[in-house]
Amino acid sequence: MTTGSTAEEAMRATCDALLRGDMMGALQELTPQAFNQAMSMAAETMTLPTPESYVVESHEESADGEHSFRVRFKTSSQDIVAEASWRQFDGVWKITAIAAQGLHG
Repeated sequence: MTTGSTAEEAMRATCDALLRGDMMGALQELTPQAFNQAMSMAAETMTLPTPESYVVESHEESADGEHSFRVRFKTSSQDIVAEASWRQFDGVWKITAIAAQGLHG
């Protein structure tokens, strides 16, 4: 589980796990709803090379404490733009929604 004290620390720890190829570690950060969203993208993401780097393009916080990030991952074949929303549950940051653009080469 990600134990970052801020949403950005938790998000960066999960992105770093993806750079290491630790998909299972990243999946642990998903709420059930976000897990279902990730599974609907699974067929497309499994064929992609492991990301080589990432850049946080935006970070917004809503009045209700939800943090939304837009992150661009660079792979050897293409860029993938991921959008993820994070919320803290019992002191642990979790991804509540996830989407990606650029999955089709």
